Amino acid sequence: MCALAVVAYVNALGNGFAFDDNLIIVANPVVTGARWGEALLGPWWFGSTDGGGLFRPLTLTSFTLEWGAWSGSPFGFHLVSVLAHAVVSLLVFLVLARLASRTAALAGAILFAVHPVHVEAVANVVGRGEIYAAMAVLAASLVYLDEGLRHPSRRPLRLAALCALYLAALGSKEGGAVLPGLLALLELTRRDGRPWTRRLAEEAPVYVALAGVLAGYLLVRTAVLGAVTGGGAAPEFIGVTTGERLLTAVTLWPEYLRLLLFPLDLSADYAPAVLLVSRSVNAAVVAGAFILGGLAFLAWFSSRHHPLVTLGIGWFFVAVLPVSNLLFPAGILLAERTLYLPSVGASLALAGGWNWAEARLSPAQARRWVAAGAVAMLALLARTVDRNPSWFSTYTVMNTLAQDHPESAIALRTRAMGLERVGERAEAARLWRTVLALQPNHYGFLVEASRFFFALGERATASDLLGRAIALRPSDPSAYRALAEQRLLAGDGREAHRVALAGLAVAEAGAPLWSLVSESYVAKGDLDASLRARRAALGADPGSASDWDRLGDVLEALDRMDEARDARARAASLRALEPATTGPS
Repeated sequence: MCALAVVAYVNALGNGFAFDDNLIIVANPVVTGARWGEALLGPWWFGSTDGGGLFRPLTLTSFTLEWGAWSGSPFGFHLVSVLAHAVVSLLVFLVLARLASRTAALAGAILFAVHPVHVEAVANVVGRGEIYAAMAVLAASLVYLDEGLRHPSRRPLRLAALCALYLAALGSKEGGAVLPGLLALLELTRRDGRPWTRRLAEEAPVYVALAGVLAGYLLVRTAVLGAVTGGGAAPEFIGVTTGERLLTAVTLWPEYLRLLLFPLDLSADYAPAVLLVSRSVNAAVVAGAFILGGLAFLAWFSSRHHPLVTLGIGWFFVAVLPVSNLLFPAGILLAERTLYLPSVGASLALAGGWNWAEARLSPAQARRWVAAGAVAMLALLARTVDRNPSWFSTYTVMNTLAQDHPESAIALRTRAMGLERVGERAEAARLWRTVLALQPNHYGFLVEASRFFFALGERATASDLLGRAIALRPSDPSAYRALAEQRLLAGDGREAHRVALAGLAVAEAGAPLWSLVSESYVAKGDLDASLRARRAALGADPGSASDWDRLGDVLEALDRMDEARDARARAASLRALEPATTGPS
């Protein structure tokens, strides 16, 4: 089992750091600087503004440890991801073996081990949070199902293990919060003649303890992020009504089913226009409602004689709920990595179907079904192996996305940036306008597009885009910084000064905005004030070599040569300490 999981992903070992890997790992001073305290009690996204970001201390601490262990080499990170996936595949088998025959458990675990929908979680390093969370949830499921641990003398040990594993799941990825719901579903498989509700009542101490763990985690998360929710809604859900969000959530179910049953078309991005927000009842909504109704009926129909099928459907629904956009707007429309834990439901359902078939098929029929199953598993394995290199680098991710889904806003944005580099600005401008039409509330796109249109000479458009960005996220300094930079480039030092100070008034004080305040004073000829602002920038980030260099320039202009030499020497020493990154990006 473990060997098969490794075979499916062995060619991912040659991948480099791709996409979000570069921000979370390579460019993250918490990881590269072994800042353990911030890894455990800091946001997932370094430098995220108050009330934003995510909190995944276990996964981030793992990356910090690995950066030192592998000297920044991506091979070691990918090796850990592949081996961790093999462990999760083994845990899937062990859980299934408690609920079904060994051959049925093997079939379900093989499906999990080779399924292509897991490529984004395994072949891209930052998907590790999905793997760790699934590992903790499945280990907790084994503990929960162990009848020996239900003995009164061993209940304290059982309770402590479940709480520790729940904390590990939460610390790996927010989706681990669903563990109590999944454990409650596991009670469906126990046939002792008592009602399900009564069995749950007897396990009340477990659920009360897990609720306490969740409450403690949320308190720490709030203290770290400044808010319970953190990441916020996906850009496409900004300004969307609750009804429109629910309609959109329903349209995702045909995609879930397709990705689990026929994962030929895979995508690194499902945001507009790969998928679109539904603002009224349409064919996709009807199809999604039909699938939801059909799955609910199948779960009810199977509950009496095929509880594993019911459990599989329920497992998928509960596990996907946090990212389904049914309860609240999630940070994504859909992402393949988030189906890692939910897809265990498909393995459970397959094992349940296999159990049914074993009892009814003749040996000849069984051999034919086994042969057909083997062909299907080989096809899934081949698709996984074929997909792994797509995550070799950011370039290959974007290139593959552009080929498979050129309608994606991210693919269009990447093409626009490429056209700008080769001087085809008119076509780049057209694509940027398409991107902004698809994602009018995407903060990052607004800031990036403003820089393009400013360089194109459309300064009013650039200012309007940054104004919209500031209105969307008034506590994020990026748009203030871009606007102040544009004002400086336009020769308006006074307005640059006003914008930078406005940013400092509402955003967390940081070096970039203080640096711009300093530059605005240079533009006005007030070098003493520029010096004070530059020192404020260094107070916010004393490790900024560029700020030390610029401090040297200001000091030299003030004829303070000794201090200028010291500042430049400090900049040189900081650059010498910067870690070299390895692997493709």
